[in-house]
Amino acid sequence: MRRSLVLAACFALVLVFLIRWQFPDHRSTRMLPSLPDTRFDYTLTDFSALFRAPDGTVELLISGPRLEHDSAARVATVFEPAFHIEPEGADWQGRADRALLLREAEETVLEGNVVLIHGDGDGEVRITADRLHHHARARTIESVSPVDVQHPGSFVQAGRAVLRLDDDILEFSDHVQGDLHPGRSGPGP
Repeated sequence: MRRSLVLAACFALVLVFLIRWQFPDHRSTRMLPSLPDTRFDYTLTDFSALFRAPDGTVELLISGPRLEHDSAARVATVFEPAFHIEPEGADWQGRADRALLLREAEETVLEGNVVLIHGDGDGEVRITADRLHHHARARTIESVSPVDVQHPGSFVQAGRAVLRLDDDILEFSDHVQGDLHPGRSGPGP
């Protein structure tokens, strides 16, 4: 009888440990320390930055009086930016009301009164639009809204345009109209 009592007590003790292990109470749960949120918003004044391509060449110089970073959207907004796209290559300069630096897409969106200027042997090419997208990987600048292009003695208006930086080719689409006079340096007959 004594042996059966000891076995029953051992069985009961094992059963209590199994139940306690299966259903822990509040004292047995571990409190994990709460870690601070590493995402943060910030604002910089008198902002200036240089972005490089993987091969080390300068892709974009951008500056402005203020930059605001939104951590949730992962977008930095530069107000009244002055920019220089590929100073060592394509050499396009300009300004806008604001620039959105999209970190995930490696894209810069230029918004509001965008002016993009490129000097060439025959004068300067001036592109004006409400919004331009600079795609660093594709090496293009794209307008999906109306765009005006001025060159001495010529102009083109289009609904869309794509500038291929590698080839220095500007392609127009959607309601293209203009007056082209290659080699003319100013207005005239």
